[in-house]
Amino acid sequence: MDQNRRTLEFLKLFVRHQQEVYAYTLTLVPNVHDADDLFQDGTVVMWQKFDQFQPGTNFAAWAVQIMRYEILDYRRDMARCKRVLMEDSLFEMLMDHMPSVQDELPARIEALRKCQTLLDGRARRILKMRYEHNTAIPEIASYLKVSRRHVYHLLGQINGVLLRCMRRTLAEGGHAV
Repeated sequence: MDQNRRTLEFLKLFVRHQQEVYAYTLTLVPNVHDADDLFQDGTVVMWQKFDQFQPGTNFAAWAVQIMRYEILDYRRDMARCKRVLMEDSLFEMLMDHMPSVQDELPARIEALRKCQTLLDGRARRILKMRYEHNTAIPEIASYLKVSRRHVYHLLGQINGVLLRCMRRTLAEGGHAV
């Protein structure tokens, strides 16, 4: 495969599946900044190993396997620094359970997107600040001119609305809830 075609094929597959792979990473690496760094490093490894990918097979599963090794390396580094993220047995159970969760991920992402459109502008802004921009609760409280406790209450309400909507949407689509 010539270089341009190889690059285009990688980009096409990567863009189609990057949310799944990033969600997998973020699920196992609780710090967003560390997850971002790992995702970038893993993307480089995916590109370097793309010649080993078998066309026609599941790119997301292949990419997740690469991220799995990146995450295991990260955990070893954290252990050397004496930072324990979670018990190894719990982590291994979570990693083993992730493939079944990952199969449902595209439907869940689509349900979340649909449900977010039903929120009012203020709720969407709060979600964006907290989860997209990783804005701290005190900063959100200051921006909204409310107490921190009220921000937690608002987030709880918004998350509850989204959860109920997603459950309904996924059940209507015949997906596991």
